[in-house]
Amino acid sequence: MNAFVFREPGWLFALTLLPLLVAYRWMLTARWRRALPFPAAAQLESAGGRNPFFPWIPIILLTTAAAAMVLALARPALRHQETSVSTEGVAILICMDISGSMQAEDFQPHNRIDVAKTVIADFVRKRPSDRIGLVSFAAVPFLRCPLTLDHRTLLTLVSELQTVGRSDLDGTAIGDALVAAGKRLLSAQEKSRVVILLTDGENNRGQFDPLQAAHILAGHKMRVDVVGIGSSGVVPYPVVGEDGRKAYQYVRIGFNEESLGAIAKETDGVYYNATDAHGLERVFEAIDKLERSRTESKGFVSFSELFLYPLGLALLCLVGHSLWVSGPGRSLP
Repeated sequence: MNAFVFREPGWLFALTLLPLLVAYRWMLTARWRRALPFPAAAQLESAGGRNPFFPWIPIILLTTAAAAMVLALARPALRHQETSVSTEGVAILICMDISGSMQAEDFQPHNRIDVAKTVIADFVRKRPSDRIGLVSFAAVPFLRCPLTLDHRTLLTLVSELQTVGRSDLDGTAIGDALVAAGKRLLSAQEKSRVVILLTDGENNRGQFDPLQAAHILAGHKMRVDVVGIGSSGVVPYPVVGEDGRKAYQYVRIGFNEESLGAIAKETDGVYYNATDAHGLERVFEAIDKLERSRTESKGFVSFSELFLYPLGLALLCLVGHSLWVSGPGRSLP
């Protein structure tokens, strides 16, 4: 059900000033009237173009224009009722690693974080009925998007992800990220709750050990599917020189597939490497086998702005006033 509202109702008090302005205008008009009547004055005014029968028309036009502009400033709108969307799906929290090591370009011409964002985008597009959220992490986890069916906004947030630029925030706290995701999933109504972890696999920060965190999630019947981003051994890492040009250093960046596989196994999840063309399909198939539940999601309150209508009326009245005083309503100098 829709309701008519003013989103800035304080402007409506300005309408109380309009009668005072009209009275002031009439007072000035009375002061300008002829002090002595002269029989030929009416004919002279008619010859000059003044219409003696409609002196109130310009006042009405200006008053209407002022009132319409006040109404436009008050922002009239139609408020739409909150909607409930019923879906059958799975609650999924994506944990995205944005540590500095994700800049390694062992997928040239793409680096690890670009590959991860591609995997996430492909994953989200194929899960239209699932509520999906996003947590990014380096040294600490950060909630980017709560569980939602608004996948368009979620994909925008994913595309904006960048690796951390501060050394004090750099690192990979996989355990803390899993615990943060688990806390968000605790209140989910869905019977099946999944964490999708995308990382290069080397835990070196945080309070929780990754396997300990996985054990905690398993105790709450949450599964963790892990996506390994990267390759083992020496990989090219970009370095920007003083001249602003990008060069590469070949460094050894940790990529522990064994620990990632252990995290997935602890929660009855699956592990795959992002370079595997069929890996993503296996995760889709695994999630499809999970028990699905019907959930009700409340939509946001939306407004249909109507200020253009009084604003258009105000402009129309001002144009009409201009045409009137320069045409049939013009007065003698």
